[in-house]
Amino acid sequence: MDEWRGGFLIFTSDCYISNQCIMPDAYQPDWDIYTCHIEDKPAIIGLDLDLRRFAPLSKKPYAIFISVYLKNPRADGFPQGDEFTMLGEIEDCLVQQLETTLQAHFVGRTMSNGVRDFYFYASGTLLHDKYISDAMIQFPDYHYDFGVKEDKTWELYFDFLFPDVQEFQRIQNRKVLRTLKQHGDIAERARLIDHWIYFSAETERELYGQQVQRLGFVIEARPVDERDPHPYGLRLSRNDRTDEESIDAAVMLLWELAQEMNARYDGWETVIVAQ
Repeated sequence: MDEWRGGFLIFTSDCYISNQCIMPDAYQPDWDIYTCHIEDKPAIIGLDLDLRRFAPLSKKPYAIFISVYLKNPRADGFPQGDEFTMLGEIEDCLVQQLETTLQAHFVGRTMSNGVRDFYFYASGTLLHDKYISDAMIQFPDYHYDFGVKEDKTWELYFDFLFPDVQEFQRIQNRKVLRTLKQHGDIAERARLIDHWIYFSAETERELYGQQVQRLGFVIEARPVDERDPHPYGLRLSRNDRTDEESIDAAVMLLWELAQEMNARYDGWETVIVAQ
């Protein structure tokens, strides 16, 4: 690890310098998960996606990690049975402890190869070992490690925890699908789904339109916004189902074609089919 540094706790009559005091008003926690591999082992990464809009936070330059070793992992390295609940309790305890004592911000977690890792960013690290120990002493059956590293650019968050652009798009797809499901949508029922793509040149837009029409998409509109770096828009539609496989196939097809033309895929929407 890099050199260890101290920090100071600052209290006022109104509040300690908490995450709520430091974060911008526009910040809204946005936790999600995705699957991947870490060192060739299957993994699940969970993180607060909304931090991407504000990070790196200059007042929180220190990354802290805590590794908790599972007692009885499955063959694939993931927890089983009651250990899911226990890991949740450990997380809650660590988050409460480090937020209160170090004003740390919990940014993500990983699960792979029988180890659950928790990641925080803090303004200082004075007595961090004591505070972690104070939390983990409540779970005497669990072995754990921890460490700290100066990380002013939040490399841990952006280069390790954050998904690549394709996985990020899949996460956005799942968010919309969850909303549809909450409103009673029947995923197996095909319906028109609209997609938006934006281009820097009109010729690229027309070429893209020709290609996707051969794939069954219909051009619904060609909006133009001269204030946008990609001013030439294209609204497409096609009949598709809203199950995850169908949506990912359609979206990633359009996204990959957009990448080839330096265009921006800007999302999709549809109506709820509940009966």
